[in-house]
Amino acid sequence: MARLMLVANPAASQFTGGDHRSILRSLTRHHLVEAVWPQSAADARTIAADAVTAGFDGVIAMGGDGIVHQIAQSLVGTDVYLAVIPAGTTNVFARQIGLPNRPTRAARILAGEVEVSAWPVLTMDSPEIGRRHAVFTAGVGLDADVVAAAETEPYRKYRFGAIHYARTALGLLWKDIRKRRPEIDLKSDRGTALVIGAMAQFHTAYTYFGRIPIRFGKKPPDPMTLLAIHRLPSRRLASLLRHAATATLTEVPELEVWEGVERFSIQSPNAAAVEMDGEVIGRAHSAHFEYRAEALWVAGPPPRSLP
Repeated sequence: MARLMLVANPAASQFTGGDHRSILRSLTRHHLVEAVWPQSAADARTIAADAVTAGFDGVIAMGGDGIVHQIAQSLVGTDVYLAVIPAGTTNVFARQIGLPNRPTRAARILAGEVEVSAWPVLTMDSPEIGRRHAVFTAGVGLDADVVAAAETEPYRKYRFGAIHYARTALGLLWKDIRKRRPEIDLKSDRGTALVIGAMAQFHTAYTYFGRIPIRFGKKPPDPMTLLAIHRLPSRRLASLLRHAATATLTEVPELEVWEGVERFSIQSPNAAAVEMDGEVIGRAHSAHFEYRAEALWVAGPPPRSLP
């Protein structure tokens, strides 16, 4: 029997009070569970930090990737594990660890036998933002600007999900991105470039588009693969989408795929937006990113229970 803290985001798109009550009943049959309601992102991080201090075995994030990201901030580098009940729009991290997309089904798995294993994170240090951790992806510049634009219409995000992100990206491309000149100085242990954006991948695949995976290269990241975007004129859009589906982005002009990256940094005269796990966390003139293996304990279904 584990001692768990259930941290729920009632604003998540799939969240319902009925599911929360049902999930709490299911979990308390097998574990000691305390349910709490954070008032803000900062409050969620504080609650998770308090769970570590109080000796809880795990913290369950119920909601979308946003609440997962916030809870993980306080669990990286500790012995307390992260568990997830997906109740958001895309639930990228829940898909990564093999959980079903329905909250009650995921809760049944967590109420039974789970496997706790060590997962990597990408840690960022920035004078403007401070230290933050990503559990599945991070982006600077273009990628973060698309996320920020999508978040200005949360109703469309909840209702249309991946379609809303795609529509937002196309609109921003036409209005702004196709005209941009590279000004972000990107440096890594594999190369340097002047770019309008960069994205890091450190899991085999992740997706904002349901079951459609996004892969930067044909080989799995080891430890990271970095996508450097020099420019993105509108005439390249069709090529970009086609090659993204087949993991051949190296064939798209104005893009570079760097494999085997362990760390990278950015410098920008105009502070660049930074996103981690689909959350825009601020703007930075400079930031350093580093891959950290086995930095976070995560509870998921044992292999035989994968959906």
